[in-house]
Amino acid sequence: MKVLVILLYLGSCFSLGAQPPSTSDSLPYYTQKINTSSNNEELLAAFRYLKTKQLEDERQQLNLAQVYNLIYMARVQQKIGLLTESEATATQALQLVEQLKTTPTKTAYQNTLYNHLGKIYKEMGMLTQARYFYKKALAKASPKQQAILLNNLGNTYREQQKDSMAIAYYTQAIALSKKNKNLENIARSTDNLGYTLRFREPKTALEHLNTALELRKELASKEGLFTSYIHLGEFYQLQQQPEQAQLYFQQAQQIASQFQNLKYKESALKKLVSLTEMPLVKNYLQVKDSLDRLNEKAESNYLAIQFQLQKTEREAALLQVEKEKESQKTFLFQLIGILVFILALAIFAYLKIKHRKEKIEEVFSTESRIAKKIHDEVANDIYYLMAKLQNSTYQKEDTLDRLEDIYHTSRNISRENKSFPTQENFTEVLQEMLSHYQTQTIKIITKNLSAIDWEHTSVLKKATLYRIIQELFTNMKKHSEASLVLLDFQQKGKKLVINYTDNGKGSELKKKNGLVNTESRIRAIKGSITFETETNKGFKVQIIC
Repeated sequence: MKVLVILLYLGSCFSLGAQPPSTSDSLPYYTQKINTSSNNEELLAAFRYLKTKQLEDERQQLNLAQVYNLIYMARVQQKIGLLTESEATATQALQLVEQLKTTPTKTAYQNTLYNHLGKIYKEMGMLTQARYFYKKALAKASPKQQAILLNNLGNTYREQQKDSMAIAYYTQAIALSKKNKNLENIARSTDNLGYTLRFREPKTALEHLNTALELRKELASKEGLFTSYIHLGEFYQLQQQPEQAQLYFQQAQQIASQFQNLKYKESALKKLVSLTEMPLVKNYLQVKDSLDRLNEKAESNYLAIQFQLQKTEREAALLQVEKEKESQKTFLFQLIGILVFILALAIFAYLKIKHRKEKIEEVFSTESRIAKKIHDEVANDIYYLMAKLQNSTYQKEDTLDRLEDIYHTSRNISRENKSFPTQENFTEVLQEMLSHYQTQTIKIITKNLSAIDWEHTSVLKKATLYRIIQELFTNMKKHSEASLVLLDFQQKGKKLVINYTDNGKGSELKKKNGLVNTESRIRAIKGSITFETETNKGFKVQIIC
């Protein structure tokens, strides 16, 4: 296999080079689609091809090819918004890379995956983790890659309003890019530097933004030009020059329309909404609705592909067993051995199918709950807003405020259902989660949390406990009207005992209550959960696992 040179581009994306000519239904054909396309159907077709190839390469133990497939599968998942799945796929690829002998190819793959994980964690808002992986890639990167990674590090600090650190990294990136005469990287970091300086040094910021724009015009970079126009529009909006801001936002919208990217179009329209009148509000909502439907369809198709490919893999495995049985029928002793083997395989298959069924049911339950939340908390708000927009007496500021409320509601639903880093300090992970439930009227006390040996607790147990505790506190906040909650942790040998107590109004435990789902979770790790509640006498839960 030819050595594959890995290049980092566009701030955080990756590409694999030195490929054979692209033909339909070939690996280069689909990887090219992944790098250039924003069409979810094309991306899912590429994922289907890569998943099938990945299974074949896995059977042949072709580790290098597997890594290549997994990198692009992670890229597809990231582009269609499945960040948690992309993180898992990239981590799987990284584990395979670690098994390879030390070569330039191994280093290139590592850097690509480190950068990709940095990108994923940045999109998740986990900036500390993002910087960790960016710095790991930086240690072994080429000069061109170093410039991109320095720029990416600057982006993480800008997200936290740590402008001085961001400016320092952008400046380093620009100097290195000029040394290597890389105009694309110069434009990217110069634009980011100008955007960061817009508050403290407007004159200098404008110079940098215009310099980046001219470079991107020279490079004919559509995505780069889109970013420059958005940043210049925001600059002039900040300077109280709405006419100039509108001009740049409109140019950004025109570019988004050229390559049919709904995400970009939504971003440009959102900016214009803040400057223009009623018709654009309606247009923005229509575009956003189309984007949401496409994302839902993409995720649904992705899950369907995963299910079909798993089915194919199972059928292939069963076919292989039958072939082995046929070849051994001539020998009685071996036949007895085969029968024993088949019996064991059948039991294993039954248990596996049963477990998978439980998992599917759990996923269905979660999806139903999320769908209900979206209907109850988001859809109704949107309907109300649409009705209001039809009223000629509406107030613009009130409408925009309502849009912001809908945005925050959607973000909270996403936050409730995202994954969490079990490899990190679990005490801090739990404390961070609990902090979202503590308010001025709700006091949360934890006891002995830091005394638990989380380091030697399995990932599955930590994940299960996290979700159960999250469910308890969600139920508390919605139903209990409690003002005080105590969470007591006890280590008893190999067993972990968690006692939850609140001073809420209590209630009857009903089947529709999300707490019922915690019983199936705890049983999966051979634990137990008991509830004790009575009207107006609080709510108690004991977890043993």
